[in-house]
Amino acid sequence: MAGRTGYRHPRRWTRALAALSIGAAAAVATACAPITTQKPYAPSDGSRAVLGDEIRVENLLILTEAEGEPALVVGAITNHGDDVAPVTLTFGEDQATSTTVQVPPSDTVLLNPANPDGQSLVLDETPDRPGSSVPVTISTPSSGSTTVRVTVLDGTLDPYGDWLELIDS
Repeated sequence: MAGRTGYRHPRRWTRALAALSIGAAAAVATACAPITTQKPYAPSDGSRAVLGDEIRVENLLILTEAEGEPALVVGAITNHGDDVAPVTLTFGEDQATSTTVQVPPSDTVLLNPANPDGQSLVLDETPDRPGSSVPVTISTPSSGSTTVRVTVLDGTLDPYGDWLELIDS
């Protein structure tokens, strides 16, 4: 027994090495996993669009009482550029309705008349019925264009019923 001083059983080393390897692999996997809270997403009922590095449209939706009735466009348009950005929104399959919003540099325009800092964007006629989604083409001269599907909602959900009353305001 005198020659076995400091000797440990090889299985203990194997188990310790295996546990250490598994722990290291788990730590590497966790460190390399994408952080999902940093991925952009639309946190409400509206749609999201990005044009180049400058223009971001968030939570875009259309509120109306019925197809063919006036509609309120709700959302936010952010300009990360250094110049005023004319952002054109074109609604529907036939793209018959179009409007342009001037977004100041490094600023956000809120399309929400319920907000004290918001703007009111009212369409004379809804391109489709509540519950549907319509194509909306978003474009700027410097950032190009993209088309997203935007949901048409009525006043069933809160606070949209109260917002529909703002169409006439």
